[in-house]
Amino acid sequence: MIHSNMRIHSLHSFGAFVLFLGHSILSGCSDNALDNVMEYDFSQLNAPNRETPQAIPELFIYANHINSSDYTDAYFYLFDASTHFSYFSPTEDFESSGHIKIRGNSTSQSPKKPYNIKFEKKTNLFGMGKTKKWALLSNPFDPTLIRNKLIYDLASNLSFIYSPESYFIDVWVNDTFMGNYQIVEKIEFQKSRIPYDVDNGDYLFELVDSEKRNKADDVYFRTPVNHLRITMTEPEDPSSKQMDDFQEKMQRIENAIATQDFSEYVKYVDLRSMIDYYWIEEFVNDPDIHTGSLFFTIHNGIMRSGPVWDFDLALGNTKSESQFSTEGINAQKYWWRELIRDPSYQKIAYERYLQIEPYFDNLANDNELGKNKIDSLLDYFNESFRRNYSDSGWAYCGSQNDNEKRQLSCPYNPIPQPTFDENIKVLKEWITDRNKYLKATASRKLKSLKNIELTLDRALEIQDSIFSSH
Repeated sequence: MIHSNMRIHSLHSFGAFVLFLGHSILSGCSDNALDNVMEYDFSQLNAPNRETPQAIPELFIYANHINSSDYTDAYFYLFDASTHFSYFSPTEDFESSGHIKIRGNSTSQSPKKPYNIKFEKKTNLFGMGKTKKWALLSNPFDPTLIRNKLIYDLASNLSFIYSPESYFIDVWVNDTFMGNYQIVEKIEFQKSRIPYDVDNGDYLFELVDSEKRNKADDVYFRTPVNHLRITMTEPEDPSSKQMDDFQEKMQRIENAIATQDFSEYVKYVDLRSMIDYYWIEEFVNDPDIHTGSLFFTIHNGIMRSGPVWDFDLALGNTKSESQFSTEGINAQKYWWRELIRDPSYQKIAYERYLQIEPYFDNLANDNELGKNKIDSLLDYFNESFRRNYSDSGWAYCGSQNDNEKRQLSCPYNPIPQPTFDENIKVLKEWITDRNKYLKATASRKLKSLKNIELTLDRALEIQDSIFSSH
C-alpha cells in the first residue's frame, strides 16, 4: 500500500528493485503468474510525494493482475518537472480508477511490456489534445528507443492529415522502475486526432497481409478487387450496412487503381499521402510492411494513407537481409505495386522524393532544416534513455548479463551494439546511407522518365480541383 508520507525516489539514487508487482518481468512467464505476488490495498492509496522532480516526467502506475486479455483497474500519477506534480487519474476522492492492459503483438511477449491505458476523463497530456485512451510503447526491440518517434515526427512534416504525437517518460509500475517509455496517442477518430466520423460514412482500416497475425478481437476480410486482407479499426464493430458501404467504396477505389490510368485513380486516391507513405515505408525498409500496421482511411469516397505506425524494427533493425540493407527497393507492394506501373505515377513519386529528401536526411544530419532530429531528442531525453539500461536494469539482448540485470530478447532484430552510443552511431550511418541510395535512385529514374509530361505540381493541381468539387 502507498501512504501519504512515503517518499518515492528515482532508482538512480539507490539501485533497481527486483520484484515487479503487476506481472512477471521474466521472459517466458505468463501474464497471469501472480499466485505469490503481493497485491496493493487500493483503499489506502494516497498520492506519492516527489522530493526533487527530474527533467523527464515520471508516470507512476498502480495495478494488480495486469494482463493482455482485459483492462484492469489502475491508478495513475504523473510527476512533471514543470509543475512539480500533475495529477491525472483517478479522481481526487480516489473512488474511481483508470484502466490498463498489455498491448501489442510481438512486443507483448517481451519482458518489458507495452500497455494501453485509459483515464476516467479526457486528459491533455503534454499538449497532445484531450482524450481518454493512450498507448505506452516500451520499444524493447529498439536499442536506441527512438525509431518510432523519429518516424512519427517525420510524418507530421509531410502530407498526412494526422500523425501520432508522442513524448518520452519514465515509467514505474507498483514501485518498480520499468525504464523509458513512449506515451503516444492511440489511432482513432476524434477531433484532436483523425477528424473523421463513422456516422458520415468514414472508415479507418488496417492492412494485415500476414495470415499469422490474428487478434482475437479483430475481424479480418478481403478487399473486393485486390483481395487484400484488412481489419476495420473505425467503426470498431461495423454493421452489415457499413460493411456493404465500405466494400462498395473500396471496389470503386481498387477498380480505378487497376486501370493504371492517372485520369481514373486521381479521383479516388489521395496522391499526397499515398506517395509520402510509400516513401516512408521504402526509406525505413520496414519488415512489418508484410504483417500489419499499415493504416488507411476512406473519407468522402477517397482513400488516404496513414497514420503511420510501428517502426521499432525498421531503419536497419531487422534480421531480414534485404531490409537490413541500405540498398534495394522493397515497398512496391499492395496498391503501390499497381500505381507504380503507371509511368506518370512513377514520375511524380520520384519528384516527390527529391522534394522531401531533406526531411529524411535531417533525421541524422544537420542541414537546411536545422539540427538533426536524433541529436535533438538526445539533448532532451538522453538521461532517460540511459536510465532505461542503467537504473532499470534492462540488458541488451546478447550482452553479458548478471543476476541484477533484466535481459531483453531480440527475436526479430539483430544483436545490438554493446553501448547506447554505438547503437545511435549505427542508426545515423544507416539513415545517411539509405538516403544517399534513394536520392541517387530517384535522380536516375527521373532521367529515364523525362518524356512524361505530367509533373508533380500539375498532378496535385488536377486532384485539388477534383476534390474541391466533392
